[in-house]
Formats: sequence, C-alpha cells, structure tokens
Amino acid sequence: MWPGPDRHINDGRLITPGLFETGVGQVLTNVHWPYSCSGAAHGSCVIHNPSNHHMRGWPTLWRADRKIMERICPHGVGHPDPDQPWDADSHEWIHGCDGCCS
Repeated sequence: MWPGPDRHINDGRLITPGLFETGVGQVLTNVHWPYSCSGAAHGSCVIHNPSNHHMRGWPTLWRADRKIMERICPHGVGHPDPDQPWDADSHEWIHGCDGCCS
C-alpha cells in the first residue's frame, strides 16, 4: 500500500483545477477551486495549501464513505489529515490509530 518515497510533497497532485490525484492514485473530480477554499487566503487546505505537519509526506487517500482525506502512515493505517476543516473536538477525528499521527 505504501507507494514509496518517490512521491512529491503533499503526496498528491493537482492535474487540472478540478482534478486531483491522491497519493494512492485515486483521481478525484469536481475538486473545489483554490480561490473557493480557506487555503487560498485564510489558512490550510489539504489539496491547495497543506500546512507543514509531520504527516505531509504520507500518501493521501480520499475516504468517500466518510468524505474525508486521510494520510496513510508507513504502517498502512489511515489518519485524518490535520488540514481537515473541523473543530478540534469533532467526532470526525476518531479513527483506528497506531499513534503515528500524534
């Protein structure tokens, strides 16, 4: 599952303004445009303006069932990306964790 160190930072790439390829090769369509997200001017966005968190180099994975972006740690565990637009006490942060996201 781990694609190796040859992926670039943010481990995904914007193909066109509306298409994004995740670090595990998923192609997401209808991705919001940079000017419409908080990352454009106000802070972090997992796609357009990721913060400098310690999971930034891990592959991204879109979880369609939860509608969240995860980072896959070297052990293969999915952790919610820290740049998700949630409150700190949101239940969305709950996940199966091996401690890598701490």
